Order: sequence, then structure tokens, then C-alpha cells
Amino acid sequence: MIGLPLDVTLPRLKGIRWRYCTRWDEGPAAVLGMSLLRLGICRPNDWSGSAVDFVERGFRRFCSQNRAVDVKRVWVGDLRITDSLFELSEQERNQVEAAREGMTDHLYLVGDYEAAASIPIGATLPRLEPEHALLPAAFYAVLTANLYKWMRVYDYLDAQEHAETWMEDLRGEELEASVYRKVDLELPACIKRHSKALKYRRARALLQKIRPRTSVAHELIRHVLEMDAHGQGQEHAWPGQITEMDVPGVDAWLEDAEYSRPGCLITWYENDAINACFDEEAQHMGENGPCQPNVALPIHLNKPAKELDEEVRCVFDHASAMLRSLAAAARIVELVRDLYDEYLREHRLESGLPVEPGAAGLREK
Repeated sequence: MIGLPLDVTLPRLKGIRWRYCTRWDEGPAAVLGMSLLRLGICRPNDWSGSAVDFVERGFRRFCSQNRAVDVKRVWVGDLRITDSLFELSEQERNQVEAAREGMTDHLYLVGDYEAAASIPIGATLPRLEPEHALLPAAFYAVLTANLYKWMRVYDYLDAQEHAETWMEDLRGEELEASVYRKVDLELPACIKRHSKALKYRRARALLQKIRPRTSVAHELIRHVLEMDAHGQGQEHAWPGQITEMDVPGVDAWLEDAEYSRPGCLITWYENDAINACFDEEAQHMGENGPCQPNVALPIHLNKPAKELDEEVRCVFDHASAMLRSLAAAARIVELVRDLYDEYLREHRLESGLPVEPGAAGLREK
């Protein structure tokens, strides 16, 4: 027997929102959205019926206006507005929301990096030294001082610390053959001679005064000074600077969290001792707890409108400086990589840098 046909009704999906947000999401977003509207970051036509979407549209436009596209050419990361300092699973988020007695009274601007951008600077320094004996160290000092405002930087200083720790347990031939000894041995003479005496202020003054003869030096100096100009007056917003008075419970989270993952890896050459030390450390990052974000700025929603607007303005000024500074830094990294690829071709070595998945990742070949 064949049954009679059944009536089938298909729902109309037109006009239905593709994302659902709970009142826990919409409430804080509504307070922040009103502030962003008053500050001109959000616009009335951004409204589509959802406070979360309203804030997202304004924030995306803000990032685009501050050269986020240029930033993404090099830096693999995320700048977001969130109600948590760390990522939560669906189960964890449900537990947090169930324990809440009301709407959260603070949000965060959080910046983090999914991969460490590779900066093989060893081939660049010899191109600067003919211009001025101090120029390589000055360029390095200003570049790293500005990168440190936005991220954890892994360079020869971190490698030295890692090497010293592990060399304590090595003796004789094992110590002689270890990669840890090479950290100091591979340090370029132009950095070893001048890095301790040539700090940021003196280095910046030298870069402003020098008139380079080559186009490569001119471009590198121009971009690093542009990067420095965008970062003026800004300091690194480490999560550790958030106090228990600002956000109750933050101390307990910081105790359980690990140090931030690096946003970049500055080496001399591919597969040098710095790279080896970084690879060893990267294998264990995040094993004992969540890693702290590189940047975290709280936004307190329970303030009067005028005070809230001033705090939001400061937070977004920091985000603007960060994006514009990293956009200039991206151009520097591209120039450094081009010089390194040229070095590899001249020495008949294979061009390109390997990639490794996860937070320790380097740029693709």
C-alpha cells in the first residue's frame, strides 16, 4: 500500500537574523553602542535591530579606517571587544552566565596573536651600517621599543634568558656542542657593540637626524619613524596592569594564566640559535593554563555617560595608535623579508620561511 501524500510547509527565512544573542550580550552592547554613537564611531544607519551588530559594524569600520587591512598583511591576530579576558567554551560560557546575577558591568578591548610573525633581520643590518656605524643598533632599538607597545616580542634577549637557564645543567662537551652557546656567538657585532649604550631616545634622535644615501635605508627609517609617531604617548596595556579594584576576580585569573604568546619572532637568520630557543619554548606555551592576551583594556559600563565616553575614547585611541603603528611595522617587515630573500638567493639558499601551525606559527613560504 502506498500512503497518501503529506502536506509539507517550508518556513520563510527571509528577514530572519543569522545570529542570536542573549540578553547578557545585548545589554552591555547597548550601553557601549550608545557611547560609540555619541563619539561618532557608530552611526545611526548601523542599527539593524541588534545592539551587538550595531557595535560590530562601528568597530569594523573603525578598524578599516585605521589600516587594519595593511596590518593583516603581516600580523596574524585578533582585536576584539569581549566580556572575557580569555576564550570560553560553550559549556564554560553557559556556566558563567548561569552564575551571573545581572548584566556584566565591564567589557574589554582585547588584542592577541595567533602566530608569531617572523622577522629575519640579519640581512638588513649590514645594509644600514655603511650609512652610519650606529644605524643598525638605532634602527633595532626603535623598532623593538615600538613593537613592545603592542605585543610580546621574542628576540635575542629572550633567547639569552632561555639559554642561560638550560646551560646551568650542561657540562663539558655537551655544553660545548649545545645550541645555547650560539645565542651569544651569533650576535652581530653592530648590535653587541652599541645596543647597551644606544637606548630608545638616543636611537630615535639619530634616526631623525641621519640622511641616508640608499633607497633601502631611507624607506626603513621612514617607516620606523612613522611607526614611532603613531605610538607616541602609548604604553603596553598588559593584562597584569588591570587591578582587582578595576575588575574583581582578575587576580585569580592572572595567577592561573600563562605569559602572553609572542606576536613576533626577531631572528638573525632562518634556523639560527634564537629560532631554536623559540621552538623549544613554543612547544610548552599554554600547557598549564590559558595564555594572557597581549593587550587588554577594560571598559567600565557602570559610569555616568560623560565618564564612560572619556574612557571609551581613550580605549579606542589606543586601538587606533596600535593599528596604525602595526600597519607601518608591516611595511618594515615586508622590506626586511625581501632583503632576506635577496640574501638567500645570493648565497644560493632556498628562499622562504617555513610555517608551523598554532600560536608559534611563522610566515608561510
